[in-house]
Amino acid sequence: MIARHALTYVGSRALAAGLNMASVAVFTRLASVETYGAYLLVLSWALVLYGATCQWPKFSFFALYDEARAPAQTGTVVRLLAAMLGLAGLAGAAAVACGLARGPATAAVLAAVAGMTLFEAACEIARARLAAGAVAVAILARAVLILGLGSLALAGTGGPLDLVFAVAGANALAALPALRAIAPLLRGGGSTAEARRLIAYGWPLVLSFGIAALAQTSDRLIIGRMAGAGELGAYGAVADFLRQSFVVFGESVALSLVSIAKRDARAGGMIAAAPVLRDAARTLTLLAAFGAVFVLSFDDLIVAVLLGPAYRAQALALAPVLLAASVLLMFRSYYFGQIIYFARTSHLDAFASAALLVAVAGLSVLLIPRLGVMGAAVAFAAGQGVACLVFVLGARLAPARDRVRMPVPLADLAGIALGAALCGALLAGIGLLPGGRGAMGEALRLALLAAGFAAAAWRFNIVGLADALRRRRGAA
Repeated sequence: MIARHALTYVGSRALAAGLNMASVAVFTRLASVETYGAYLLVLSWALVLYGATCQWPKFSFFALYDEARAPAQTGTVVRLLAAMLGLAGLAGAAAVACGLARGPATAAVLAAVAGMTLFEAACEIARARLAAGAVAVAILARAVLILGLGSLALAGTGGPLDLVFAVAGANALAALPALRAIAPLLRGGGSTAEARRLIAYGWPLVLSFGIAALAQTSDRLIIGRMAGAGELGAYGAVADFLRQSFVVFGESVALSLVSIAKRDARAGGMIAAAPVLRDAARTLTLLAAFGAVFVLSFDDLIVAVLLGPAYRAQALALAPVLLAASVLLMFRSYYFGQIIYFARTSHLDAFASAALLVAVAGLSVLLIPRLGVMGAAVAFAAGQGVACLVFVLGARLAPARDRVRMPVPLADLAGIALGAALCGALLAGIGLLPGGRGAMGEALRLALLAAGFAAAAWRFNIVGLADALRRRRGAA
């Protein structure tokens, strides 16, 4: 079950990642650097508002989900989300009334928040029900719709707000497969008792998610303020590509393996969940190590294919630093950050989010005037490392009754990293040979990287794939 469940999520995320990269490629060719930067700026404010209002209920739902109480829990979280959307609307109206924001931009921000809320909530409820197929279809549908509707918006008007509205609509439409899977639960009524449980668990997340969203976008907001939308467009394009590459796969691991680990923990505690969590750590390390080798070995080709020529020089310079930031973000959010689902409280996430905001915003203010967008990249990477460290140390230093550690199979992780490093050295050596950077040389290097990835996945039995293949071969 684990292999099938995980591969469904990973496969859908891989296809969606390809489509999302295609979206970046198309958007950076249809839009000028300034237009794309303005779009990213509006989207950044939408992410901040979403994180401060509508994100916490879905995490509380997943953490407290109980099949016996599923209808009441679902009905309650739907009502909480509706209330949070109303609060977001009031915040937007207040910002316009006070002259802090313009009406059209605020409308675009609120549309983006509504679309994200609908999609993420529907998929989270379906994930808790282990409805992997419905979530996978929704993920793919969103990627297709963002590419299609976004391209139409840019080809039609070329305006950044129109692109935001198109992405919001794509999120809303893509939620339909997940909504269909959970339709029977949506008829459940609300429960005061369930609301108390969700709020008691999730109230620290209101602050921590708002802070985290601001921290995740503060580099972009500061770039937009200090350097302008043109600089933000190039920075955001390469950052989005790398985040998509790693965050998408990291999220797929969390969606699949952590869902199963949470179910096992409900039945037998952390001892029962530990084997699946160790498998999640190995899977993330495999994706991070070989993904990093891929980006560093083929960065010139990737940038040429995915980004427009106006983005090329800056993308190549920023890629190594933003690559490190993306890997750290993946481990922070999708492995060590998952500890809040197994601990008694969610306070640790608030501390990590606060540390992330202080590090990213503080270093951005200090470094951007001196180093430009490279300073923002360094600040973002450093902030992810600090927040990840807070999760690791906080889990170890917590009071005994709250102490929960995510298992880390160090020997296996070191073996995966060593295998990726050797593979990277081999690819670099081939690249130095005559013809190593030609079409045949690049094809050979890519084939060797794929072979190394497959060998490591087999050797370390990632998501039980080796065991599943052995059983199938034995049955045949």
